[in-house]
Amino acid sequence: MTFDRDRHAEFEELISASLQGDLTADERRRLDGHLDTCPACRATLAAFSDQRRIMAGLRHVPVPRDLGARVRAGVEQREARRRWWQRPPAIFAGVGGGLAVVTGVLLALVLLGNPDDPEVGDASPTPIAPVTSATPIPTLPPLETPAATEPPASVAPSESVAPAPTATPVQASPEPDSYLAVTGPPDNQAMTLRDGTTRETLREVETPPGVPVAAELSPDGQWLAYIVDVGTGSGFTEIRATRIAEGVPSDEPGAPPPVDSPIAVGETAPLAESVGGNPFVEHLFWSSNSQYLAFTVVDRVEGGTDVWIFQPSTGVASRMTDLGNAYAGSWVPGGAGTSLLWISTAGERPESHLRMIHDSASDIAPTDLADSPFPAATDVFQPILSPNGALVIFWSGRMHESGEGWAFVEGGAPWLAENRQDGELGYRFESNRRLFTDVTVDRDAFTSAAIGWAPDSNTFVVWDAEWTGISQAAGTYPDQRRVYLGRASDPTHVTWRHALDVGDLPEDASVVDVKVAGTGRHLAVTARHPLAGLELPQADLLLITRNFDDVPDDVIDLEPDRDGWFGPAVYSASEWAELVGD
Repeated sequence: MTFDRDRHAEFEELISASLQGDLTADERRRLDGHLDTCPACRATLAAFSDQRRIMAGLRHVPVPRDLGARVRAGVEQREARRRWWQRPPAIFAGVGGGLAVVTGVLLALVLLGNPDDPEVGDASPTPIAPVTSATPIPTLPPLETPAATEPPASVAPSESVAPAPTATPVQASPEPDSYLAVTGPPDNQAMTLRDGTTRETLREVETPPGVPVAAELSPDGQWLAYIVDVGTGSGFTEIRATRIAEGVPSDEPGAPPPVDSPIAVGETAPLAESVGGNPFVEHLFWSSNSQYLAFTVVDRVEGGTDVWIFQPSTGVASRMTDLGNAYAGSWVPGGAGTSLLWISTAGERPESHLRMIHDSASDIAPTDLADSPFPAATDVFQPILSPNGALVIFWSGRMHESGEGWAFVEGGAPWLAENRQDGELGYRFESNRRLFTDVTVDRDAFTSAAIGWAPDSNTFVVWDAEWTGISQAAGTYPDQRRVYLGRASDPTHVTWRHALDVGDLPEDASVVDVKVAGTGRHLAVTARHPLAGLELPQADLLLITRNFDDVPDDVIDLEPDRDGWFGPAVYSASEWAELVGD
């Protein structure tokens, strides 16, 4: 995709509407403000105005019956020769009769006739299996400008916004399926996996030299992958995977068979050693068929980041890149015989590359990202797909490398878009809009944040959002200590009103991990307590029910009478297997 062009799509639609007198007063103000600072859109307005003047001098003649088909065939033939990131959005509607067809032809020529577009080569990429889903593929609502109201000085949302209802509600338990716990005396710490409802121990897990800070359950329920914070203040982490169950064949049509593994149930596979502390690094991505786990490793000696892949079928983790600036993103859900992974490269202008792995491959070796049948997505960093693959959250902006890895230093912000398959040439992101709709992104903006989707493929959560710009409210906003719960179906997505209540977390606690239940309004939050002296690290696992208007959130401590480290939690993959439909 050409990200710079896509971000103007909204205003191109307003330009088209303005020529027909269909703008509201608020839309007119937004368009005028944008045209003052955007020469590209001013040129688009001038081109459209010229075409309307041409149209005004044409007489209305009958249209040949096959003209529409000939026009569509010609445009489609030309489109087929254009790579997916070169294709412009449709930004005009018909005006009736033969004039509408002629107008469409001329405007298509204006948009498609860019002499600067490179020619397409003769490469024939491998076809991609379509994303399938048992639920309708959602589309994003029109973007609305949030009401210009100031939050109170404490930014405590006493008037929190109720998100729009989920289009396809998931019948799910508010409690997590399970969670990790590290308990016991200092000289005999033990880690266990516990039931999220009964709190009973499900399985003892090999005790790591630290506490878990991130965890993800494989879709088939056989594996729990997690990242361990090794030692107090060391900054080092370990990535591990424990096989927690036998594979059970599914009766669902088209369901993949369980992944067999040489690692027995109850055994733990150490995958890699890394450096933590960066939300872009502390992500774990399972493929929808449970054959692969992708994660990012920071070299403890040389620095630099690379993508690694764990294959349960072999019990081995292998390096997939050898670049020093590569980060793992999401797998594309579904697929038949191949798996597709987004890999991002950090840089002044980040890029994301769609890589294919044939599921029959037994070994993973470092790959050249340039050697791909799919074009790179420029200005796109770490795409995180919704569970059903229909929506995507990604980052854009300019990045810089420091001692703690890559981060955004200019114009950094997360974006929300629709993820659309584009024939044999990959996927394109449409209807792009910023995730935070009430902040002004300038040179100083977001550095990083942790982001995760709920099983309903509509609700998402943001925490640890580091904002370097001027506070956007009377208090601190965006606030790195707060948790923001938003929905794609809510046109405002994330604003200050979407923050969880101030009193949800213990005083001075920091958020380590957040998972959202399939209900879309229950969160399992791992809240770390500040260290005191030589005490062992402690964390509470809080089940928070998000309430709205003037109703305070409900908060339950899942282990109120015990000391130790509790969390992260995981929700069963079965809660969203129906949504993925593979």
